[in-house]
Amino acid sequence: MSAKPAESATGHFLQGKVVLVTRPTHQAAAMLQLLEQKGARPLAFASIEIRPVAPDAALKHRLSALHEYDQLIFVSVNAVEHTVLLLQKLNIPVEAIKNKIAVIGRATQVAAERAGFKITQALEKGFNSESLLAHAAFQAPRVNTKKILILRGKGGLAQLGDTLQQRGAKVDYAEVYRRAIPQQDACIKRQQLSLNWSQQQINAVSVTSNESLQNLYDMLEPPGRDALLETWLIVPSQRCMQLARRLGFQFVRAAESALNEHMLDALNDVMKKL
Repeated sequence: MSAKPAESATGHFLQGKVVLVTRPTHQAAAMLQLLEQKGARPLAFASIEIRPVAPDAALKHRLSALHEYDQLIFVSVNAVEHTVLLLQKLNIPVEAIKNKIAVIGRATQVAAERAGFKITQALEKGFNSESLLAHAAFQAPRVNTKKILILRGKGGLAQLGDTLQQRGAKVDYAEVYRRAIPQQDACIKRQQLSLNWSQQQINAVSVTSNESLQNLYDMLEPPGRDALLETWLIVPSQRCMQLARRLGFQFVRAAESALNEHMLDALNDVMKKL
């Protein structure tokens, strides 16, 4: 019988492994720390940047008229944080918001509660739009004729809003932030990765959204991009895995969600194979 691979003292296979972390710079610290605690060597390379929007008249009106909506839905931590910033600019206290509020993802719930929002629909299972749509509160009889405001980034996925509209809801969007390719690299430079990927000895890459994956692919040039496609990639969903396959990634593992703990579990799992 062949011996099982030895785990590190922490019970993980991440000891000494180099992991490229592509979260936005201001949101990467927790993941970098977790990897270090497991003995890994994290390498920060933000492939997406979250930027505020200059609110137009329509956005200002919707945020000033939140009381007209039966339901608010925050789709991400960024949606919570940038909504709060805009409310502050409009002199609207979070405490004055009495709407029913739902969130997608545990991290979003934590951010919303920390900001002072009272969550009325929290998901017990699942971390995505499909899970929210499966919740009893969002079935056709209950949402029919209800006014729902979805707070998200510019160009967010249409599935949630489209499905709620099909169930009879009246859906509006408040696009409170935007995503972009970073203008500058905070740590390792993209040119360095493009030209000398092999010198970094990267064992795995973690991405947390389709856009961060596409940006990473676009930011690198051969030969680094070619080497990237042959490196283990951890993604947060099946949808992101499909994009990875289309881009040409050879080794892809879908985590349960984009939560740091789930990404870490998936990373640990693939490191068993190295």
